[in-house]
Amino acid sequence: MATSPTGRIPTNLRILLAANFVSCVGSGLTLPFLLIYLHEVRHISLGITGLLIGGTSVVAIPIGPASGTLVDKFGPRFVCAAALVVDAIGTVGLILVRSPLSALPVLFIYGLANGATWPTWSALFAVMVRDGTLRPRVFARSFQLLNLGLGTGSVIAGFVVHVSHPSSFDLIYVVDGVTYLSVVAALLLLPASAFVRAPVRADEAQAHPRGGYREVLSDRRFLRYLAATWLLAFAGYAAVNAGLVGYATVVVHAQPYVIAWAFAVNTALIVTIQPLALRVVGRMRRSTALSICALFFATSWIVLGISGVFPRTSTGNDLVIAMFFVFALGEVLLSPVGGPLVSMMARPGLQGRYMATSSSIFTLSNVLGPAIAGAMLGAGLGDAYLGILVGCCAAAVIGFQWMRRTLSPEIDNAPSFRSDETASKTDVAEEARPA
Repeated sequence: MATSPTGRIPTNLRILLAANFVSCVGSGLTLPFLLIYLHEVRHISLGITGLLIGGTSVVAIPIGPASGTLVDKFGPRFVCAAALVVDAIGTVGLILVRSPLSALPVLFIYGLANGATWPTWSALFAVMVRDGTLRPRVFARSFQLLNLGLGTGSVIAGFVVHVSHPSSFDLIYVVDGVTYLSVVAALLLLPASAFVRAPVRADEAQAHPRGGYREVLSDRRFLRYLAATWLLAFAGYAAVNAGLVGYATVVVHAQPYVIAWAFAVNTALIVTIQPLALRVVGRMRRSTALSICALFFATSWIVLGISGVFPRTSTGNDLVIAMFFVFALGEVLLSPVGGPLVSMMARPGLQGRYMATSSSIFTLSNVLGPAIAGAMLGAGLGDAYLGILVGCCAAAVIGFQWMRRTLSPEIDNAPSFRSDETASKTDVAEEARPA
């Protein structure tokens, strides 16, 4: 267990976050360029490329729930380590791609690992941090380091890769694969005591006798969260790697270095303002923070649409970068809210399944996102595609307000709960004061 009476992130968790930062730098080398690599380097059509990228998420759909069950049974430590090893194999395997047929087995492994990695990584925080007030900070710090690593890697890759030199892509995929092993090493070398799960009390077990995914899917408030989050995920991260990169490449005709700098600006903003955003989120309802996040995402796609009016110009390039700047304003609100909210909803002994189900929503969005982006961009319907994304963001706002009705003041961080918590801390301080 990892707790900290001083509010500091515990040492074991800081070591794990540092190792993951190294891995994130590796991912930053490759993440912005998968569509470009398959389409422009390996000469796979844009439509097929979208289907291949979306197919990795199809593979991940059954893996997420299965990993959640394994986490609840065995703990997240070794499940996460195994997933990362497979992830390394799949990433290095991308250098073998020469055609759609050769891409299938590689992307199958790639999707298999991604389906297991994300829910187990989130479950690690739920296990290692039992202090509910510290958990949002841990999720925010993880997201901050994730983006710092991705941005650092993308800037490096911007100077290294070029579509006329396929070997430059081979290099970054090998390096990315190797960096996964830093997290595996940290997971295996940290003491077992850091991953001890809280026991389920007898009264809690009796209150929720069904267990398993039946228990998870009977949670009405969680189902509302899933519905609204799917819309946000589809119009958010699922659209970035294929939609943003595809629109910028096909419509705006931006070069890879522009996309690299867009990711770098996004990262710089997240790293800079995430601590401020954490304080802002701490003073508002979690449902409100998610709604504002959706509004920022919608605005970012509108900015990208305007960039399409200025193809092959510096103005178009600047607007592509500005789009990811606005997108970051939504991301810094999402990171301290999503994971902690699911963790607080999770019923005893089912944290792995709750996290896996939540991650599966992002996986499902990743199935449709790249496929729709590839098909619509390939058919010259880029503006209509962006209109769909804006509409999904608007629907997500309505969904999160619908979810609010089912949340307790504590889970939603409502003003009444914050007032009670402040009063409680004041009472404790008064009692501790010497007479």
